[in-house]
This record gives sequence, C-alpha cells and structure tokens, in this order.
Amino acid sequence: MKKPIISALAFGLLPLFFMTSSYAQKASADSTASSYVESYVVNNYNKAIDQQSRLYNGIEYTPYSPLIKNNANFHDLKEMIPGTVMFDGYTFTKVPMLYDVNKDLLVVQLYNKISQYILASERVSMFDLDGHHFVYISADTVNNNKVFASGFYDQFYGGKTEAIARYSKSIQNQTSGNDIETYFTTTKKLFYIKRGADYEAVSSEGDILKLLKDHKKELQQYIKSNDLNFKKAPERAIAGIASYYDHLSQ
Repeated sequence: MKKPIISALAFGLLPLFFMTSSYAQKASADSTASSYVESYVVNNYNKAIDQQSRLYNGIEYTPYSPLIKNNANFHDLKEMIPGTVMFDGYTFTKVPMLYDVNKDLLVVQLYNKISQYILASERVSMFDLDGHHFVYISADTVNNNKVFASGFYDQFYGGKTEAIARYSKSIQNQTSGNDIETYFTTTKKLFYIKRGADYEAVSSEGDILKLLKDHKKELQQYIKSNDLNFKKAPERAIAGIASYYDHLSQ
C-alpha cells in the first residue's frame, strides 16, 4: 500500500532554533538587537519548513522488479542525480531525482537517501535534469487537447514558436525458447511545435515547413546553410528552424 512520506527537515533545523532562542533569553529583555535576531531566525525557520514541507511529502515510489531488463528512466539513468525542480512556486536545487518515462513521473529522494517518493505532476512547473529542461503542460491550456496529453515535456526551445518533445517507454515481453523475457523499450520521442495556443506534432522537415509556410523559402535556405538534418539530429533541426522563424517574424 502506498504511504505518504513526512518531511524530516524540521528535525534537522530544531537545534538551530532552540540555540538561538536560548541566546535571546539570556540577553537583556530590552535589547532590540536580541529581539531582532530571535525574530529573524524564527521567521526564516518557519519559512524554510513551509517550503521544504511542500516538497518533501508525497506518495511513496515503488521500484520496478529487478527482473525487468533495462529501466524506465530518462537517459536510462541507473541512480538518482542532482537536479532542480519548481514545485508549488518554490525552486529547489540539488535535489536527488529521476524521471520515470514509462509512468511520466518525477521521483525525488528524501534526505535519508533511502525513501523515494512521487511529486504530484500538476504541482511541478518545471524541472532540470541531466542537461534537459522539462515543463509540465496541462491539456486544458491547449486548444487541440484531444490529441495532446497533459504531462512533462522536454522544452529544447523556449521562444514564441516553442519546441518540445514527449518521451515514452513501455514494458514488453519477448519469448525465447521456453522463457519469457520482460524488458523496457528504448525511448520513443514525439516532437511538437507551438503555434498560437496549439501544439502541432511534427515528424519530418516537411511537417515543419508546412506548419511555418509563411516563411518557407527563407527557412529552406537557412536549413541548407546551417546543414540542419531532421533525421540525424531532430532537436537541433527543430530548435534552429523555430528560432530562425521567430527572428523572421519580428
């Protein structure tokens, strides 16, 4: 059964709080300086607890069976690495995390370096992991939401003509003789370009030029001059074209 995890940060800050309170009690009752120090520490203590308690509580993350080959994680990471996350409007840095691509979940680790839990996706504005910037996009904010799902997207160009990628993995079974092998597939990528309030899927250079047809000739020349190749490096090609389109549209 999944259980909520309670913040442990408060216990780590309590000694500092009581030490400062004790110091203030020893000082003169009319000492403005002592009162200020105590007030400052208490206020910052409460602020820190409030912010950290927002992050460090959630649903416990249950790891997959070790019998499944490969893994569900972004970049096939085998362990958590430090990242940055904005949660409930607060930014937290150097947070041990991983991104479960199969379930589209951001998983972080408690300070005890043992407990792992899931952050509520709709409360995560963005997170940076292993050199990539992910944003949460709600389908309710998109006009064509019948073909666009809520979730985390890798934003590799953040201009007006935004370019994003959606990653996915799945669990498959393969029969080998009398044995059944279970494994995670390689990462599948779907690319989108934002036009107005819509995110349009693109899977080729032709799709991009059709979508941005009002500057088609200029974009074709730019692609040729900069040796952009969608098949070999789709992110570089899409980001370059979208950026140049924004430049032409100014």
